[in-house]
Amino acid sequence: MDHSKINLIVRLQHLDNLIENILSLQKGLPEEIDALEEDITFTERQIESRRKIAAEHEKTRQELGETIDHCRSKIKTFKDKQTLARNNKEYDALSKQIEYEEKEIAQAEIMLQDIQHKEQKATELQEKGRQLIAENRYDEINEEMMPDDVLQQQFEDLKKQVEQKKEELESIIVETASEVSDLEDKIKAQRAVVMEEAPRLLAKYDHLKSGRVQNAVVKLHRQACSGCNTRVPTNRHTLIVQGGFYLCESCGRMVVHERLFEEAENA
Repeated sequence: MDHSKINLIVRLQHLDNLIENILSLQKGLPEEIDALEEDITFTERQIESRRKIAAEHEKTRQELGETIDHCRSKIKTFKDKQTLARNNKEYDALSKQIEYEEKEIAQAEIMLQDIQHKEQKATELQEKGRQLIAENRYDEINEEMMPDDVLQQQFEDLKKQVEQKKEELESIIVETASEVSDLEDKIKAQRAVVMEEAPRLLAKYDHLKSGRVQNAVVKLHRQACSGCNTRVPTNRHTLIVQGGFYLCESCGRMVVHERLFEEAENA
């Protein structure tokens, strides 16, 4: 086995480790930002839905009020005409028209009461939610119970948190941009060398990295694979010590002597 080829792939793993360490400084910020933005979208939809319902209620209330006023005006006109009716037939016809308009008013008033009932129920639910918040019983609060002002404050707080997280992430990216760029160039160059000298090792490396394995090449630690802690057979130790590698039967990683990583670091 050409152990120099193993050194090439270990060097590539070392460079990949360095860039992963830098990216780890982001402390999961991208994922936190995504989660917060999902919360913002959900909260914004809640607020918009309540605003839409309130606007619809106001529009319907105004239309019903106009209907009632119009009906009352017509009733007054019909009653005035009744005083001038020339016979019972004209009087009865006007009475039917008055009766129809009165039914229209009654129907409109029922619809107004329905709106009032819905708004009262929403207010009561929010008051209950406010009481539960005061008692720190957040797990008992559903979407309808969250008071409007609290929901709006949550929305504003979420936006501030996202901005803070984005600023923190941007700061890390700016501070490490030069180092990351330098490492990316080194990784590109190292991959080219490995492709030229050990294409099969590179294919194995890339295959492992494309799965759930973060480190395709790991150290032999306490006679075991440091990737999954599975013990390496004794008859493979000599090969590893001599600069070769062992494919872990459990996780598939390439296990090498720690000396190779030290040499890669000093290369």
